[in-house]
Amino acid sequence: MLKRFSANHSGKTLLAIILAGSFYLLLSWTGNLDRPEAGIRDRIIAVIMSEVPSDLVIVEIDSSSIDAIGRWPWPRDVYARAIAALGDAGIRSLMIDVDFSARSNPADDARLANALNALPPSVPVKLPVFVQRRSQNDTELMLRQPMPALARNAELVSVNMYPDSDGLVRFLSAGFSWDGAFYPGVWNALTNQSDTATWIDYSISPQSFDYISLIDVLNDKVPPRKLKGKDIMIGSTAIELGDNLATPIHKVLPGVVIQALGTQTLRQGGLFQLSELVSGIVLVIFWMLSALLFNKWSWYRSLQGLAIAASIWLCLFLVAYAKAHLLIDVFKPVLLSTMVYVAICLAKLDTATLERLWLQVSLRDNEALLDRIVTTTNDYILCTDQNGTITRANKAFQMLCEIPESALMGTPLDQRLPDAKKGLFNLPLKPFDTTILNQNGTAIPVEATISRLDLSSDPVFTIVLRDLRERLAREKELAYRATHDTLTGLLNRSAFFGHVNDSLKHQPTGCLISLDLDYFKEVNDAYGHQAGDRLLTAVAERIQGQIGQLGYSARIGGDGFAIWLCGLRFAGGGRQFCEHLLTILEAPFAADGGDYSIQISGTLGVAEPVETGDSQSEAPAPDMAERLLRQSADAMRMGKSEGVAVRCYNEADGKAAVRRLEMVPAIRTHIRNNAFELFYQPKLTLDTLHPVGSEALLRWPSNDREFVPVTTLIEVAENSRQIVPLTRWVVDTILEQESEWERLARPRQIAINLSARLFHDRNFFAGLKELLRARKGYFQVEFEITETALLGNEMLALELVRELIESGATLAIDDYGTGYSSLSYLQDLNASVLKIDKSFVSNIQTAPANQVIVRSTINMAHDLGLKVVAEGVETQSDEAFLKQAGCDLVQGYHYARPMPLEQFDQWLAKWPAR
Repeated sequence: MLKRFSANHSGKTLLAIILAGSFYLLLSWTGNLDRPEAGIRDRIIAVIMSEVPSDLVIVEIDSSSIDAIGRWPWPRDVYARAIAALGDAGIRSLMIDVDFSARSNPADDARLANALNALPPSVPVKLPVFVQRRSQNDTELMLRQPMPALARNAELVSVNMYPDSDGLVRFLSAGFSWDGAFYPGVWNALTNQSDTATWIDYSISPQSFDYISLIDVLNDKVPPRKLKGKDIMIGSTAIELGDNLATPIHKVLPGVVIQALGTQTLRQGGLFQLSELVSGIVLVIFWMLSALLFNKWSWYRSLQGLAIAASIWLCLFLVAYAKAHLLIDVFKPVLLSTMVYVAICLAKLDTATLERLWLQVSLRDNEALLDRIVTTTNDYILCTDQNGTITRANKAFQMLCEIPESALMGTPLDQRLPDAKKGLFNLPLKPFDTTILNQNGTAIPVEATISRLDLSSDPVFTIVLRDLRERLAREKELAYRATHDTLTGLLNRSAFFGHVNDSLKHQPTGCLISLDLDYFKEVNDAYGHQAGDRLLTAVAERIQGQIGQLGYSARIGGDGFAIWLCGLRFAGGGRQFCEHLLTILEAPFAADGGDYSIQISGTLGVAEPVETGDSQSEAPAPDMAERLLRQSADAMRMGKSEGVAVRCYNEADGKAAVRRLEMVPAIRTHIRNNAFELFYQPKLTLDTLHPVGSEALLRWPSNDREFVPVTTLIEVAENSRQIVPLTRWVVDTILEQESEWERLARPRQIAINLSARLFHDRNFFAGLKELLRARKGYFQVEFEITETALLGNEMLALELVRELIESGATLAIDDYGTGYSSLSYLQDLNASVLKIDKSFVSNIQTAPANQVIVRSTINMAHDLGLKVVAEGVETQSDEAFLKQAGCDLVQGYHYARPMPLEQFDQWLAKWPAR
């Protein structure tokens, strides 16, 4: 053969063949071919895998059995009962893959031994032995085998299985020897082939075996016919027991299933592999035939021959596997032939041929790449000659202009790109914005980049266009969002300020109106945020419909809106506009497709620029719009507190706002310095006019430079989140006086007011309970709350009230009749006292309607078991009416004004002498 090569071919071809064989030997020697060989064989076997008839039955130690028995490891009594049940069913043999090497409960060990001994002599029993390391760090091997009492009537078999280099179990040994004794593999013992090792036939499906849960055997749920005459293998299939091994095809299989596959493989004749010598001879034959034929044939015919040879070899593999139970290499011979083919093809190529081939491939690839880029890019590409005639247009440009390429070819560029009329040589070389015309003459904004390529003949111009419509639309959208509210479409705060300031430069008068919707939060809570958003949009539409060309409107956050009426004074039409706007807004809004309607109201605050009287005055301050909005918002808030719908800001409001700001740190300072004062107003029983208690009332320090009404003090404290420390100071101060009150025998009942804001603070009430538990017990503490305390979070408020009552305090409902009165509230609150507001009591003799209200309130309270206190008693006639109506307690100026403690003591000393 070598002489023939020498005569007919250059040494280069021979060298290539030898190099191919040498390289293959190197790969084989380093083991790099074993894994792909095994992987390809596994994939082929997976295709032909099927179920086969089998007498093997696997009794599973599965998760359901472990859950049913309820513990692990199991008592050996469990196995004894299972063996007894299997013996009664008439099984043929029994193999138990469970480690019985250690002793357990002696009684259970005896039951298991008796169960094994009780099996008929015709039923052979096989128990496992295996070799393992003594520990992870100790390489010495040890033998694990069943206890002598169990092994006496059983055959001991090996269950050791070893993975291949890739970690997968494919081969089963015939067993092992230990101290002169040979232990056959369980697969050998079950087939009576004690000296035969085998590859596992994974074309046998694991579903070929019957699987029975061990708990079903114990519970007699398995018909005896399924077990009679069968070989039984008991083993673990539960994942949590860890008896699982990596395998081809199935990834992971329980050990007992692999043992069953090995047993079934041997029963079908086993599965064997060619020896290394025979496999080597086969590879040499492939190498020589490939060298002879591929050297003689053309590259194309050689490729066909290689494909046919690979197909024939695959068929031969399948026949040998199925009929002769023989594993032959399927990948290695084909790889060797392929390597010889490639080597011969390369050897036949000379340098010039390789260069031409490489150039052709590169040109073809570059052309294909360029064509793909031009075709698929999102940019629009045109090519023209030096005269501006279109020579090529990509698909994107054709679709943009809605013109096919055939209609574009040969037409002047300036028909589509008007700027090209000045000549291609005069257009900018840098990207520039321009327009192109589509088939209908519509101008489309684009960014154009023109490049010139000087070829060997004439220059070619490439025009790359980028569509700017989306970018311009996005910029327009961003510009809109920067100046408008996305929900309502009105101006946003910053844009509104800009318009107002610009307007003031030309017209120094106008009205800035702040609108806040009443109970908008309740709309969100009751109908959902989508309904709230639709309501805000509808309000914006109504506002804009009323403004028209008079000014501007904006949404400034949440449910707040701002309106600027240019050139309109509040007294000169501004008030009428506000009142008309409120009328428009109070019309019902259809909601949810008209299924229901929502009716709202609003509060308006108005602010005006200060008139200087000088038409030549300087331009308005740049923050004038922001200042006006702040003033109108203050007017709106004051309008809400005063209960008026429209309120205009004035100079006194500014001073009041400044005073409120000054009060915030002052309150904190006065609490820290104990500077606040407590006044006390007596409460008397109406029938005897005996003082039984007093109401503690907070007052601003008398040494301060300015008097502060208590209503203002509470309002600022609530809004600055200081109502908690302020109330804590009141309670602390009162309880510190308890010993003195007891020593001087002052009236024990003491009433303390609690703000409704406190009923959202669980921590405050926790501290309040601690104070009540620490008191000495003289005071009978009564907390006065208004009915509004339950608004917002009724469940939390009721829970906190119950905790106060459990701490020993009582509860009084203050200002009854002025809030959201509800009989269910009175019952839920578990109050002891009802206080009738002074607005119903003062001068009651002249108010028949109030008389009816007071009488019915007293009767209702008594029916509910409540005491009634009338506050604001100012005349003898008020007292006489209340006594006739059955009122229990009174307080008011008729008896005493709120007074400091020293005056309170003086009043107590003088009162009995009245």
